[in-house]
Amino acid sequence: MDSSEIAKDDIERASAGASRSGAPQKSSGGTAQAPASNTERRQRVVDEIKRRIVVGEIRPGQRIIEAELTSSLDVSRPTAREALNQMARDGFLIQEAYRGLRVADIQSDSLLDIARIRVALDTEAISEILADKTGRRMEALEDAWRTFEKATAESDPLALHEAHVRFHRGIWEAADNYLLMRIWPVMEAQMTIVLAYDQFTRTNPARAHAIHAALMRAIRTGDPAQIRTALDVHTMDSAQELALLTPESTD
Repeated sequence: MDSSEIAKDDIERASAGASRSGAPQKSSGGTAQAPASNTERRQRVVDEIKRRIVVGEIRPGQRIIEAELTSSLDVSRPTAREALNQMARDGFLIQEAYRGLRVADIQSDSLLDIARIRVALDTEAISEILADKTGRRMEALEDAWRTFEKATAESDPLALHEAHVRFHRGIWEAADNYLLMRIWPVMEAQMTIVLAYDQFTRTNPARAHAIHAALMRAIRTGDPAQIRTALDVHTMDSAQELALLTPESTD
């Protein structure tokens, strides 16, 4: 570790110490600001890598260079390493012996595997929403849908991606199922890689909105057959179409 890296790490530790002691820091304008915690700095790195994946700045299979990351984000190597390890645990990144970390690949077989699991878990979540006699879970889903509809008016690919992921998280959250939310980070990682590839391969926001609207209409009927058909169109058919555009390996 060179002297500049040691200094940067010392500054981050000092900031964390000030945070623990409750001592505020001051900006150049003299306004007191709470220093960023280790968790906040780590999350900033995670969020930035996700953004780069979504907008196509980092592609599936591409190596992640830790030194480049620390320089571009102005964080210490320990902070960057913690963020990268977290993303590897969640499935965004793959650790390779002697080669470091790379963004997870998109391959036709894995696309279809992910789609089948998504259909099964979405079906379970929707079943639990509809089983709630109070209507509270369905109203939570309707809230998620209204948020999605507003966001799809955006032309920014990052905003569209985040709206898409939030809507699907909203389905699982509305189900109020503890286990679904425990495994959500892994599913979100897989969805992020797939949706990012989908966005820069065949961008079509109108088509995406129409498929989701059809899914919501099916859910409102409460008919399991209609719901399963809508999920198959939304998830399985889309995955099969994307698989035809996907190289066998991005190595």
